[in-house]
Amino acid sequence: MREDLSLIQTINIQYMKKATIVQRLFIAALLASIVFLGVVYGMAAHKLQLWPYWLFRDSYMSAKALYSRIKPFEPPYFRTHHKNIGISRYNKEKAYNGLTLFTSSHAQKAFLISMEGQIMHEWHLPFSKVWSNPPQTQFPASDDQIRFRKAHLYPNGDLLAIYTTTRDTPWGYGLVKMDKGSKTIWKYAERVHHDVEVGSDGKIYTLIHEIVTDKIPGINAKPPMIEDSLVVLSPNGQELKKLSITEVFRHSDFSGVLKLLEPDQKGDVWHTNSVEVLDEQLADRFTFLEKGQVLVSMRNIDIIAAVDIDKERVVWAIRGPWHRQHDPDFLPNGNMLIFDNRGYYNKGGLSRVIEFNPTTMEIIWQYTGNEKDIFYSWAKSSQQRLSNGNTLITESNAGRIFEVTRDKEVVWEFMSPFRNPDDNEFVAPIFWAQRFRLDFLNFEFSTLNQNSP
Repeated sequence: MREDLSLIQTINIQYMKKATIVQRLFIAALLASIVFLGVVYGMAAHKLQLWPYWLFRDSYMSAKALYSRIKPFEPPYFRTHHKNIGISRYNKEKAYNGLTLFTSSHAQKAFLISMEGQIMHEWHLPFSKVWSNPPQTQFPASDDQIRFRKAHLYPNGDLLAIYTTTRDTPWGYGLVKMDKGSKTIWKYAERVHHDVEVGSDGKIYTLIHEIVTDKIPGINAKPPMIEDSLVVLSPNGQELKKLSITEVFRHSDFSGVLKLLEPDQKGDVWHTNSVEVLDEQLADRFTFLEKGQVLVSMRNIDIIAAVDIDKERVVWAIRGPWHRQHDPDFLPNGNMLIFDNRGYYNKGGLSRVIEFNPTTMEIIWQYTGNEKDIFYSWAKSSQQRLSNGNTLITESNAGRIFEVTRDKEVVWEFMSPFRNPDDNEFVAPIFWAQRFRLDFLNFEFSTLNQNSP
């Protein structure tokens, strides 16, 4: 009897052990399934923005924004693939003689230089001297973190300048008009960013942006997001018109563009970066447009468009063979010129400058780099067609301004002298540059430096 009982106990113990193993395997499989389903749902929640995506996204964005304000400031320098400093090439017979204005990411300054690279005049007006308590931002960045992004020079030496920063969102900080002595004439306390243009009638065209927290009907992107607007100011800085980029598309034949606004752009769905007014001198060259309409560029969807200010709608839009473009220009021959930042897959660099026919989209001319002369700026940049047919190009992130002929010969080249003091291979990007003929300006220069910078 005892032997039978002992046998039963042994069997029970073995069964319990097997049961325990099965239970453990079951629990492990269950936990693995839960983890797997959690990962799958997490991926789906992120992609499809299901609960609790927005709860965590808002918390993450808030924490990230706070960290960006309190983390140590990183100087705005990028590694350049060009090693020279100052003027490295200058063909006096082929280059367009004049003065070059540019803004740099290292300071709230604009510089006017000669063909030899000498600083002929400098404008410097700290943001804190224009606004002691800026209404456009509650917690402004410090002056060492604010830059002049774009400038417009008047013949008498007055200057329009856009303030921007990398320490805030949105990054536009305002527009100021100063005299040749860098004294404030007037200021426009809105989140102005990227570009400013003055029409032949003196009106000022620029861009502002703001954070919106309400869902915008008809687009996939969800708040919070940055909304861009085209703004028209009077010559003395009074706001005359404000047009939402979203709404001018919505009320046009190009409303389908709104479907391109995806939620994966970190809220910056448009990234409008350029304005150019079609004046009466060029209007007859662009028969599909009318005088006074404004050309704008939306970098994050690779589209340029024309806006009718009075009708408050887009009247023309196109997506071309470019990627992350900047600075589309009207040309006197009826073509357009544009900086294609990342659309050219070539050993000489991803960037190029394109002249194209806006009706047929045929590329008429382009400048690209090569293995010996790399040409690439992943952001920013601009170009200007000069009256002698040459093209002045700003390769922003490389800290380079250069002039090329129609035959693509580099006839003038300036490399920014503003370098990282700890590593000379890192340069302050040049946001933008423009060449002026010598007789355009009628004010006396303040020569700050008799030597090349």
